[in-house]
Order: sequence, then C-alpha cells, then structure tokens
Amino acid sequence: MLYFDNASTTKISKVSLDAYISESESFYNPSSLYAPSSEIKKEIENTRAYILKRFKAKAGSTFIFTGSATESNNAVLHSCITRKDKKYIFSAGEHSSIYETAKYYKEQGYNIVFVPLNANGSVDSEALLNALDDNVAFVSIIHVSNETGAINDIKSIVKDIKTYNKNILVHSDGVQAVGKLDINLNDLGVDYYTISAHKINGPKGIGGLFITNPNKYKPLLHGGGQEMSLRSSTENTPAIKAFKIAIENIKIKDYTEHKKAIIDNLSGDYILVSDDHCVDNIISICFKDVRGETIAHMLEIQGYLVGTGSACNSKAGYNRVLETIVPKGYVGGAIRLSYGEDIGIKDCIDVAKALSTAVKEYTERIKR
Repeated sequence: MLYFDNASTTKISKVSLDAYISESESFYNPSSLYAPSSEIKKEIENTRAYILKRFKAKAGSTFIFTGSATESNNAVLHSCITRKDKKYIFSAGEHSSIYETAKYYKEQGYNIVFVPLNANGSVDSEALLNALDDNVAFVSIIHVSNETGAINDIKSIVKDIKTYNKNILVHSDGVQAVGKLDINLNDLGVDYYTISAHKINGPKGIGGLFITNPNKYKPLLHGGGQEMSLRSSTENTPAIKAFKIAIENIKIKDYTEHKKAIIDNLSGDYILVSDDHCVDNIISICFKDVRGETIAHMLEIQGYLVGTGSACNSKAGYNRVLETIVPKGYVGGAIRLSYGEDIGIKDCIDVAKALSTAVKEYTERIKR
C-alpha cells in the first residue's frame, strides 16, 4: 500500500518508536522525590528547553506538553474566551478542535465571529481586518490548512492585529505547519502556538502548546500541579522523549516536483483547490459529480490510501471548509493527497493516473 494521507496522521519513525519503548523502562513518576524520578524530571525540562529553542520562542515563553493538539487548542480557547461583552475571531477554515469549541461558545451567547476564506482555503485577510474593533480580545488563525494546505501569513496577520490593538491575544494552530515550514515563533509574534507529534512521525497522544506569557493563560486541567501548574497530569514521559526525537529529525523537503507530477497527470472535470500558495505535500482536488468516498475505496483496492478531506470531518458526512469555497457539484468529489519522504515522483504519477481512471470509471458507471 502507498500511503497518501499524511495530513491525517504519519507513521511513527523507528527512532521515535525506539525512544518511546526505551523510555518506557523508566516508569518512575517524575514528581516523586527519589533519584530516578529526579532524573526523568530533569530530562523533561531539558526537552522543554530544547523545543523552545528549536522553534525560536520569544524570551520568557514556556511550552507545556499536552495529550493532543485538540487539548492544546481547547485549552487556549477556554483560557481566552471569558467575557460575553468581548469579541472573538476565527477563520472559517479552522481545525475542528477550534471550530467546534468556538461554535460551542457561540451557542452559550459569546460573540464569536468566523471570517470567510479565499478560494484556496486561506483566510480572507481583508475580511479579518474589517472584523477588528475595540471589543476584540482574541483571534485564532490556523497556520496551514489541514484541508487544502493553504498557508496563512501569520506574521503579517499578527502584525496587523497588534498594530490595531497590541492587547489582542493571537493563537495559531501550527499542527500542519511544523515539518513543512521553518517555524520561528519570535518572528511570527503569536501569543499561543499549537503543535502535535503524530503529524511529524512521532507518537499519538502527545501534543504541545507554546505560551508567550504564562500570566495570560488559565489552565484547563487542575490537579497535582505538573507542567508548572499550567497542565496538571502525570507526564507521559515515553511520549515526550519520542516527541523530542521526532522534532530533532524533522526534514523540510521540497515537494514541488511531487505536486507537479500529480497535477500534470490528472484528467477529468475537477477543481484544484490547492494553488501555489499552499504547501506542496497537501493537495485538495474536487471532481464533479462523484462520491469521494467511493473513489477512495476504488483506489484502496489498487493499493493507494488517500483521504477525502480532514479525517476529523469524515464522520460528519460533509466538508464545512470546502463547502464554503467550492461549487456545490464538486464538494462531494473531494480527494486529499498528502505525502511524505517515502513517496517518490513515480508514485505521484501513478496515483494521479489511478485517480483519474477511477473517476472516469465511476462517471461511466453512473451514466448507464
């Protein structure tokens, strides 16, 4: 099987898996007072310091380990959405863990505003700026779209927001950006930034959150005071170790030729959502009058595993992001191809041809 669904999750690397297994031998609770526990605690703090340095976090920032990016995103929103007389802005293209949480607050009577998207899935920056007013307290804009790979210019967005009002807190979900872009948090200027291990060949069940000013963060989880009392819960030390290894082994690769190979070998009536302002290893393609799920199953039989959009939206039976930017007849035929360094140019050519053939066969079948 050739795996073309890396935006959903990535295979854990051997080095990360080995680190996870090895660290599992050190089963001691980091909060205990005896020497073996102290060594584990020291290792966690060294890892935290490494991650802060690796992503060039602003001086005074901290980083907390969480159970997932979903937890990190929820934690930020629960920390920052506190008053009904304030305004909170999100892009319509946020990951479900942001979108559904914001929608929950909207249902509770909070002033939640969703800003529309451009044709490629990036946020409409003009609409975003027009939504700013004196009541805005918080803005969250995804860095790279998990649906289309669209890159939001977070540095420019933050600069414009802070110029309007320096007290507005800004968060970005960087889960799909890490490993594809060179992340410099000091340069981006965000107040909060979310990352995840399983999108960069690390284990599931471990995420992280950068917090520029810990005084402007209220914990989601209370308990034993772990993570500087910002996220109580016994630390998942094997996953933390594996997370560090995954970050150390990040290789930002040029996938321009891979994307070109796919596009050059596509045929049929389709819309290419992922344009030149998207990362090159996430491609969203919408075919007219076909069922993306059926096409995905046809490709699986041929040995290709592809997505039909975000896995977090698959159970909903619709795609809220694509529905806002793609004509109605094309939304149901969404296919998302996302790949890593194990996929070669020939693999891209082959999957594009197989995809085109599957769509043609499907179209001919329903015409009978």
